[in-house]
Amino acid sequence: MKSPFIVLQFFRIGHAPIIYALTVLFLLPSTDTGKAISEEVTNSSSHWAFSPIKNPPPPKFQQNDWAETTIDRFILRKIKDAKLNPSKKATRKTLIRRIYFDLLGHPPKYSDTESFINNSDPNAYVSLVDNLLSSPKFGEKWARHWLDIARYADTKGYVFQESREYPYAYAYRDWVINSLNQDLPYNKFIVYQLAADKIIKNNGNKKNLAAMGFLTVGRRFLNRNPDIIDDRIDVTFRGLMGLTVACSRCHDHKYDPIPISDYYSLYGVFDSSTEPSELPLLGVPNDLEAYNSFKSILDSKQSEINSYLEKRSKELIQKSFIEKYLLTASEGINLSTDELKKLASSKFLLHEPTIRWRDHLKAKKKSGDPIYAAWFKLYSLKEDSFIQSLQLSLNDLEKNESKANKTILSLLKKKSPSSMEEVAQIYASLFSASKLTNEFHNELDHVIISSSKIFSLLETKGQQHVRNLRRNLAKIKTTHHGAPAKAMVLVDRSTPREPRIFERGNPNNKGKKVPRQFLGFLEDQQRMPYTEGSGRLEMARSIASDTNPLTSRVWVNRVWGHLMGSHLVSTPSDFGLRSTPPSHPELLDYLAFNFIKDGWSTKKLIRSILLSSTYKQSSIGLKETETQQIDPENRIFTRANRKRLDFESFRDSILYVSGKLDTTMYGRSVDITSSNYSNRRSIYARIERQNLPPVFRTFDFASPDVHSPKRLETTVPQQALFILNGKLIQDQSTAIANSPRFNQLTKNNDKITLLYQQILSRNPSSEELLDSLNFITSTQSKNKRTDVVYPIWNQLAQALLSTNEFIFVD
Repeated sequence: MKSPFIVLQFFRIGHAPIIYALTVLFLLPSTDTGKAISEEVTNSSSHWAFSPIKNPPPPKFQQNDWAETTIDRFILRKIKDAKLNPSKKATRKTLIRRIYFDLLGHPPKYSDTESFINNSDPNAYVSLVDNLLSSPKFGEKWARHWLDIARYADTKGYVFQESREYPYAYAYRDWVINSLNQDLPYNKFIVYQLAADKIIKNNGNKKNLAAMGFLTVGRRFLNRNPDIIDDRIDVTFRGLMGLTVACSRCHDHKYDPIPISDYYSLYGVFDSSTEPSELPLLGVPNDLEAYNSFKSILDSKQSEINSYLEKRSKELIQKSFIEKYLLTASEGINLSTDELKKLASSKFLLHEPTIRWRDHLKAKKKSGDPIYAAWFKLYSLKEDSFIQSLQLSLNDLEKNESKANKTILSLLKKKSPSSMEEVAQIYASLFSASKLTNEFHNELDHVIISSSKIFSLLETKGQQHVRNLRRNLAKIKTTHHGAPAKAMVLVDRSTPREPRIFERGNPNNKGKKVPRQFLGFLEDQQRMPYTEGSGRLEMARSIASDTNPLTSRVWVNRVWGHLMGSHLVSTPSDFGLRSTPPSHPELLDYLAFNFIKDGWSTKKLIRSILLSSTYKQSSIGLKETETQQIDPENRIFTRANRKRLDFESFRDSILYVSGKLDTTMYGRSVDITSSNYSNRRSIYARIERQNLPPVFRTFDFASPDVHSPKRLETTVPQQALFILNGKLIQDQSTAIANSPRFNQLTKNNDKITLLYQQILSRNPSSEELLDSLNFITSTQSKNKRTDVVYPIWNQLAQALLSTNEFIFVD
């Protein structure tokens, strides 16, 4: 019988009210859990995604003029099995536009299109593919695909009042762009992102340290460490291996052979890693003068923070504060901790030092420490008769010399304090002036708190002050032109943490210990606990191994989906037992096998797909009605999928055709949504995780909160409103219609033709030319004022930017 376990979950989305979700989980009794996992392992042994990758022989056909590559043979077999035919080859005009968007993220120029159309060289298409793959714009386009997987953002999300900025997130984004342009082997691409710190020695290429942003740019979940680690496990295993390992956080995975013990084995790997207080530089700054200016300001701001924390740390051993803590701790010696905290707050004292003083006094009273004998004796005197009783009490202590410290007795007799406040002053003077050779030199050990640890113990006002200083510091790191790039790395802790299972996911309910090691169902009997520090490098190598059945399959499926418009496996981040089987399992294995064989080269993989007849098909199928009935979702690829531009390509294309696109590569993120927006490519846009700008959401931008398997595609009124009224489109329509080249033309026919060439990379048809002329002349005749002539052309440019032809790729 399954027993119900009720979990009340609290979570917040943006600034919306807290949402309460009641989840009922039915947990198997512990006696059945092992059996259930065993059954899953047995079932998984034949699961397509967990089986070794093979190199299947391509199908053979008696007569075939269509299949140019091995990819085509696998596709053609499925098409023939469905008694259908592939589409005709797309026109050269369609192909060049398709390949430009797929590889570079913007349309070809009219001259490039005409040159390709009129090129009689039989290798013209191959040359085009190779030229575009070698373009630096390739990395900018494809990096955005990866950043969706890596849940990239420039901020931490909601973290109370501390700075939300990730000043160096851009270094990770730039590393991804450069790595893709250099065609860094995908297995190395993975290992660097998980364990670059373990590979790169002091004399190595430190720029690869930036790769570790993959782990560290995630949401900070109010700085709750278990949630941060869970996010890192999720992005690593869903992103790289298509496994929902995070589902085993609270219980054994319901479907896949991943027990809760495996989750916490991996948890231990990440928990044995930490972010250093000082991030490493990625190289020598280019502009030393600007860097020195930045360093001077930074040091000044950091010194201000350090000075404040040092001051608050030293307060605890200063005479005036020792007096207050002694008196308050004595007053609350028998109070509960919560009551003592309230008492400390009422006297403007810190909670933790007060508790430590209370515990210290309790221990000294119990042991009969001579140093505190006089204190406890005098503290028991009534306030209104303190002076009268003082000498008698001191005499009693003097008679029993072994019970009271002579130095303290001598001072008390000499100064004759009239109250406990004055007694406290005497004790505080002795303690604060103590030296290492002094008999009281250990009496403040319990309240010595270093400046590096004092922040979390400060009162709210003190913490707010430090947060404000840190926000100012982060702003300088983010905005100062001389700030050098740093790597958002993880490093191993000096001593690895041995993980324990959190029963039902509760960090306060720790269960049995588990070793740090890889997933059991993949390594089976060969699995060994990690011994190299945290184990991150060993884990990374297991993920990027040639024998791992998932990693290459997952990546080639993602690449196929980006190029073809739909994936071979429709659940690209879930290859588990509940995933959708691949539409072409042998093709998936063929691609994965040869991907590894070709040195894990992403560019070679892309090239092989682009050169296939499958990719070059028209989006209009043969016998369209019959094909739609048999294969409405085009799962067997009888035609090319028509694709809508994603937000980045749409925005970049508008700027590109207007001639205003800033092609500067790399560097800090920029604002692309304000009225004073940047014209840089959208890959460099600042991503504010907590308050993602509405235009990003409107155009289905990937959520930066979690790993994103693939983007949704919605059609909502706000998209049309942006195209009609958005400042970006109006500005660029103005730029197009006011360009020097446009204004040199005098004939309306020539102006219309130029607009079509510039925006749609083609000449207008005779019908389109006539319609455009009618629009221009009819509008001009309605209003003879000269000041409206220009806006007419502006409107025509905007109309062309709003067409399906501009927004979609066939």
